[in-house]
Amino acid sequence: MHGSCQICAVKRLLFLLVGLVGLPAMGVSQDAIADSPVIERKRFISNVIFQLDNRNERYYGVGARMNGIRLGIEIEKTLRVGFGLYQNNNYYSFEPPSANDSLQQTIQLNYSNIFMEWILYEDFRWELSMPLSYGGGNIRLNNFARVNGLPEFVGSDTIDRARLIDLGLMGHVKVFPWFGVGAGVGYRQMLSLDPLYRKPFSAPYIDFKVKLFLGYIYKGIFKPEVVQEERDAYMAERAARKAKR
Repeated sequence: MHGSCQICAVKRLLFLLVGLVGLPAMGVSQDAIADSPVIERKRFISNVIFQLDNRNERYYGVGARMNGIRLGIEIEKTLRVGFGLYQNNNYYSFEPPSANDSLQQTIQLNYSNIFMEWILYEDFRWELSMPLSYGGGNIRLNNFARVNGLPEFVGSDTIDRARLIDLGLMGHVKVFPWFGVGAGVGYRQMLSLDPLYRKPFSAPYIDFKVKLFLGYIYKGIFKPEVVQEERDAYMAERAARKAKR
């Protein structure tokens, strides 16, 4: 029963993914792109990505934070691929409705993933993208017994093979060509877990991020003219789109 629900959830995510990818990229004219003087955008590896994530989440009503780091490459200004590492920055009180009153628990989720991120819209400063990731990790539990009204540590448990799929919609703005800040929303679906632990971690989240574009750092130091050429290419695309309206 639970397995079929998980499969249905994954199918819904994939149908949403296909629908969003099939949409036109925010009205960008392909003719305008073809006519613009794009130079660096033709490269197969157009950038190297280093990204820090900070997510606000809730587990059975308890506020929590998830910190992450992502490394990857950008392919032809269209797709990013890479891997990420995520971990709660603390152990958080775990208070399911069916909790045993004589036992208290704190919980921490740790996982790694691989990701693909489609760029739906971009210009030189702004971007809208849709990341999809799949990964796995473990859930760590600390158990405390209530003795004379006070919690006393009695041991820890680890739940392995915690699989998950994650879909989001993200945007960022470049403060400098090599540095950007962004935010977004997403949904993480846990797979193959007892419902007691699957439910709190299968939830929407708000994501804040800091991004370093390592390719632009290199180009800014050694090839500043290339950065200016790319800026000019985006401006030409924008002018071409306006001219066609």
